[in-house]
Amino acid sequence: MNKAVLVAGATGRSGQIIVNEIKNHGFYTHALVRDIPTAQNLLGNDIIFHEGDVRDIDTLTEPMSQVGAVICAIGTRTPVGKNCPKHVDYEGVANLVQAASTSHVSRFILISSIAVTHPEHPLNCFGKVLDWKRKGEDSLRQSNLEYAIVRPGGLKDTPGRRHTIHFDQGDRIMGTLSRSDLAVIILQALIFPNPLRVTFEAIEAENHEDRSWYHQFSSLSPD
Repeated sequence: MNKAVLVAGATGRSGQIIVNEIKNHGFYTHALVRDIPTAQNLLGNDIIFHEGDVRDIDTLTEPMSQVGAVICAIGTRTPVGKNCPKHVDYEGVANLVQAASTSHVSRFILISSIAVTHPEHPLNCFGKVLDWKRKGEDSLRQSNLEYAIVRPGGLKDTPGRRHTIHFDQGDRIMGTLSRSDLAVIILQALIFPNPLRVTFEAIEAENHEDRSWYHQFSSLSPD
């Protein structure tokens, strides 16, 4: 795989941790950001920045042409307006997927959310964010890309590597996950040596067997 990776949503709370995780493991890290000086203050100057907006597909072609994989960590912070879930979590993801397909990117990793198939979940009161995230997932599943769709439990700003991580499929579990552990999962999805077209949930667990990352990913059923 091309060792250059583009992170969309790199300045977010999870995105910053993901950038550091993959950079520390030898990947040439590119960040898609709306404002480069602001991003440099957050992320430093040892990565490559591209100014763009996921809502405008014309700004995505040049960044995609330089990388072999994409990590999508975007997510809205407002339920209405030009940055609402429809425009970011669905249309923004779909634009990234289309641009990645056109550029023949090798692997696309999307961070979604647990409970996206449960419209009655309280989170969906926030601009129907779960419904739009599910549509964003569907745009990736309908593409020709190799991908992993990660549905983390409720994200926490706590240290990682303190719990066993449990994978499941079918959107039938609930739980929490540290952003640091999410970053490790993203890295492992990036380096997994076999083809991937999977959707799965990930939460912290105390009582599950501690299996290798390779075993965890190999055990997932393809979409």
